[in-house]
Amino acid sequence: MASDPAVGDTQPDQISPWLDEVRAQREAWEARRSAAREQHEQRRRLHHPRSAAQQATWEEDLRRRRAERQERIEQDREAFIRPEPPGLYPPGWNNLWYFRGY
Repeated sequence: MASDPAVGDTQPDQISPWLDEVRAQREAWEARRSAAREQHEQRRRLHHPRSAAQQATWEEDLRRRRAERQERIEQDREAFIRPEPPGLYPPGWNNLWYFRGY
C-alpha cells in the first residue's frame, strides 16, 4: 500500500511552513518578554536604588562563588585525570584518641 503524503508523512528535506511560523511567534514572544523584563528592572533600579545595589552585590557574590566552585571542580578533574596517589592517611587522623573507643 502506498501512503498518501498529504496524510502526515513529510519528507526529511521539506520544511514545514507552520513550524517556521510557530518559531517566529515564539521568538517574537520571547523578545517582548525580555523587553518588558528589562523595563521592569530599570524602573525598579530607578525607584529603589538601595535594594538594586544590594541585588547587584548579591549577584556579584553569587557569580564569584560559582566561579570559585567551578575552579575547584576543574582542579579536582585535573587531579583525577593525572593519577596522583592520595596520601595513605588523612591529615590529623592519628590524634591519640581515635582508636581508644571514645
